[in-house]
Amino acid sequence: MFDAHRVRMKPQHFIGGTIKDNRGFTLFEILLAFSIFSIIIFTIYATYTGTFRTINLTESRLELYRRASIALERMSEDIQASYVSMLPPNSFGRPAEYTRFVGENNQINSRDADSLSFFSRIPEMFSDGKDMVSGLLINYEVVEDSENEELVLLRSENPEFTDDTEFKKGLLLCDGLQSVSISYYDAAGEQFDSWDSEGDKFKGRLPRMVSIALEFTNEQNPEEPIKFMSSINLQANYMPRL
Repeated sequence: MFDAHRVRMKPQHFIGGTIKDNRGFTLFEILLAFSIFSIIIFTIYATYTGTFRTINLTESRLELYRRASIALERMSEDIQASYVSMLPPNSFGRPAEYTRFVGENNQINSRDADSLSFFSRIPEMFSDGKDMVSGLLINYEVVEDSENEELVLLRSENPEFTDDTEFKKGLLLCDGLQSVSISYYDAAGEQFDSWDSEGDKFKGRLPRMVSIALEFTNEQNPEEPIKFMSSINLQANYMPRL
């Protein structure tokens, strides 16, 4: 026999012909849903930021490769066309002397900041080379950028026969550097930190090979700068004397 007193009906009501349960979510269900939602949002955010961090890092490295490539290619072309010759006595009012190929081992705040000065048959940077009647005196100089304490590599070019007071100022070749190191090798493969074709040790000689190392600031790890290297072979180690 049906006992109405033993049956407790859950509170329900009809909406649109269907039974609607008027119970809400429990606190546990709300916390569980919030936790799942938070995990999803955190995963999406981490993936999003990680992707853009990787993109920014890749673009930064590509920019460094571009700058290093331009600087090393320019220096390689200049040095490959370098020469040493002997000016005869009373040439331009001077005594007999060799044209220079001088590399100096310098430092700025305990960082390598080597300089190099030499004569080259490379055409002027902003000319077609048709009107070139003599070589160029190329100078590479490293200075410090006072704003961010980074090093800047400057390049200047001047006609071989010119007054020192008319020298052009150096133009920016590369910035954001931590160090610029240039090494020289003779025909026997011995390494030197400096070279002076005007001195007695290397009188009238070019190095057989020049090695250039550029180090850039690594924003992700300042203790480990990003390094690019290039070596330039010079075919003629000795030039005929006039």
